[in-house]
Amino acid sequence: MASRREFLQAGVAASMLPIAGLAGTSSAPAVETLPLYKIIFDHRFPSSREFAAQARTLGLAAHGIEGDITDVWYHDLSLRWIQEPVAIGGLTAHGPLFCLERLAWDHRMRVVFRGQHTVSANGRMEHALTGPQTLLGDASLLAGRPGWASSVADLMARFPVSRADTCDRTIVTPTRAAGLDSEPLFSWVIAPKKEDL
Repeated sequence: MASRREFLQAGVAASMLPIAGLAGTSSAPAVETLPLYKIIFDHRFPSSREFAAQARTLGLAAHGIEGDITDVWYHDLSLRWIQEPVAIGGLTAHGPLFCLERLAWDHRMRVVFRGQHTVSANGRMEHALTGPQTLLGDASLLAGRPGWASSVADLMARFPVSRADTCDRTIVTPTRAAGLDSEPLFSWVIAPKKEDL
């Protein structure tokens, strides 16, 4: 007669069979993801704080700002990028993105993903995205949950190393409350130029 322990082990093994079967038959190749040195968020915006909370649960290091990137630039990124160019991401207002994009040029880095997230006239969220086609194929995640900013963190965590085909995509999603953030927010990834990878 089987012991309780053997019975439980057999049950766990049997429950894993469908998963094990799928693992060997997947036709989609595993996509190598771009490691993000850190993500930057702005404490002033609820969506940006939500983005950071989700990014942290995904194992990404998050650094908060209050609209000004001077401190993170001088005490972290400028020093790091002198050693080697590393990818970063964020969800901020336009100003920090603009500054970091210009500073990145001197380190052979470029914005490789950009999303503009605005409340439209009808009160829905409009997400205008530009980035790798393989990533934007997953952008329907934005429509899958009420907290769109968490979905942006999910997309960044799976950002592909290969960015051969860039495309544009606009997604409209419901919003929890009009005016949740006081201005349009921008999601972005800055990474080394393709030939430097």
